[in-house]
Amino acid sequence: MFSSMRLPLVLALVLFTVAAKAQTPICEVQGAGANSPYNGQTVTIEGIVTAVHLGANALNGFYVEEHSCDADATTSNGIFVYAPSASGIAIGQRLRVVGLVEEYNGLTEITDATITQLGSTGSVEPTDIVLPIAALDQWERYEGMLLRFPGTLTVTNTEDWLQYGEITLAPERLKTPTDHIDPNDAVASGTSSNGASNTSAIVAQNDVILRSQVRLDDARTGTYPFPLPLMGAEGTLRTGSTVTDLHGVLHYSFGNYRLQPVGAVPIVHQARPSVPIVGGTIRAASLNVLNYWTTLGGWGAQNSGELARQRTKLLAALQALDADVYALHELENNDMAWADLLVAFNAVAGGGTYAGREENAFGSGGTKSVIFYRTDILTPLAPLDALNGSPFQRPHLTQAFTVNSTGGRFLFSTAHMRSKLCDNATGDDLDQGDGQGCFNGKRREQAMALVAHWSALRSSTGIEAQLIMGDLNSYSEEDPLDVLRASGLQHLGDVGMHSYTYNGEFGTLDHAFVTAALVEGVTGAAVWNINSDEPEALDYADDNLSRYQPNAFRCSDHDPVLIGIDAAGLTTAIATGNRTPDVHFSLINGQARWTVSPYAEVQVELYDALGNLIWRNPLQRGVIAHGTDGYASGLYLWRAVGQRASTGRTAGRFVVP
Repeated sequence: MFSSMRLPLVLALVLFTVAAKAQTPICEVQGAGANSPYNGQTVTIEGIVTAVHLGANALNGFYVEEHSCDADATTSNGIFVYAPSASGIAIGQRLRVVGLVEEYNGLTEITDATITQLGSTGSVEPTDIVLPIAALDQWERYEGMLLRFPGTLTVTNTEDWLQYGEITLAPERLKTPTDHIDPNDAVASGTSSNGASNTSAIVAQNDVILRSQVRLDDARTGTYPFPLPLMGAEGTLRTGSTVTDLHGVLHYSFGNYRLQPVGAVPIVHQARPSVPIVGGTIRAASLNVLNYWTTLGGWGAQNSGELARQRTKLLAALQALDADVYALHELENNDMAWADLLVAFNAVAGGGTYAGREENAFGSGGTKSVIFYRTDILTPLAPLDALNGSPFQRPHLTQAFTVNSTGGRFLFSTAHMRSKLCDNATGDDLDQGDGQGCFNGKRREQAMALVAHWSALRSSTGIEAQLIMGDLNSYSEEDPLDVLRASGLQHLGDVGMHSYTYNGEFGTLDHAFVTAALVEGVTGAAVWNINSDEPEALDYADDNLSRYQPNAFRCSDHDPVLIGIDAAGLTTAIATGNRTPDVHFSLINGQARWTVSPYAEVQVELYDALGNLIWRNPLQRGVIAHGTDGYASGLYLWRAVGQRASTGRTAGRFVVP
């Protein structure tokens, strides 16, 4: 009886010992490297469920964690169990899982799982993570673990929100390094525009940025989730929104670590801003309109419906800005697109309220800038000046204005420099690794040419008050802006402003500068963040039709800049003996004729539509004439250049049938 009763007891003890030896700690399965040392082997693990993602479009599994697995900080205590047919799994359960260890696209997981509920429950204290982490490879040690991010994180990137339901979070809004760190000067206020003595600071900041981010996923595997996660009451999810005390488990897929939320995400949405108050009696605005093309299927709208929605959004922005003069950039390089927008603007602002000033770029295609101004507030004082041709891709415009109510005068200039896109970049135009992107040398050259040109215009017109606004495609501490500052121009704007975002980093590409004669007259300068903080998923494209809102938000990818000026401070006097010569052109019976008044020594340059110089000749006693017989049919462009460098320049165009 004794022996017969003893045998089952001994057998039970043996089976218990075998089972105990067969259990492998989760941290041992994970290992200290990227791949499990048990890859391809069957193991038995035990742990507490920390998150469950089962059901349609879910991750088809759950996470278990053995919180006090070991004292090794380099090994993870959690793991993902891929079990699409599992049921009855809940957070807090203690489970035994027998399954195959597999590296699935970089994620260590358990598959082919046999799951046993051990009958007890528990909880796992989340591991606190403070960003930035010490090194990017440290994320691996938290794979599969329940994490908590104490404090507040800021939404910095929504590029993948529409397609994948993902956003990027960081301790604060991430700033493009060259928007606050000078590649040349250790002290950002320096104005050196050559060299790379401070590039190491740019590189170091880029590293901090990479270590400061975490992706927040929606725990779904399908694309284009509906409804979109975390959408606010205004139908958007703006960067700058915040999440506090976030909990989630760390997953890995498609080359990135992703936090899968546990529980509700405690988000506070950033409200859409109202138009900034800048004061003054004259308001000036600048906006890159993101390829307003009436030629459908090109760089802008692809069809008439898209164009109508694009126009509606832009008009809402222009109306709300309520400026007296606008510098608008990236309109199609022809006479149709800007006229279309102007007619539509006057239809909503009051017929005849605004007029336009423009000049086509040499050649066909591409974009240009235009000036819109209120005719009841401002009157052009002289012909439009257009700095066209090399080294520029599009004309830079300057218009002298008189303020109707006071007689005060100022120069208003547009600026749109070469973009950072690396298309066709070679040699020094390639990215130099200093944070300034491609074609920085070209932009620096353009800045130098503009400084000389604008100085000559102020001298020739006798008007010292000048406002320059535009998309300079350069962040605040980059070389081209240092060139402008070194010339004595004053940059308007506060540190921390932003008008553009790229890869979740924010900075200012859209700037305003004034001469010393206008500084005291500026009553305010602000960026209206209607675009850079909004998801691209809310623009006018057909793909976004279900989310389209007929308002100013996401009318472009750049934010508008708004400036207030006290017109009472503008002088009414100009130097009478130094006026810019007016060049008059006529084409009658095939005879092109140029005359200049008042008399000045002026040269006329003639170009074909591709920007090739055909001839350059001086006016003889203020007149030059050329027959067009023998000219090929097409568009021709001319400009007149004064005796002094860049002085008295004007331009025009004509067509030979």
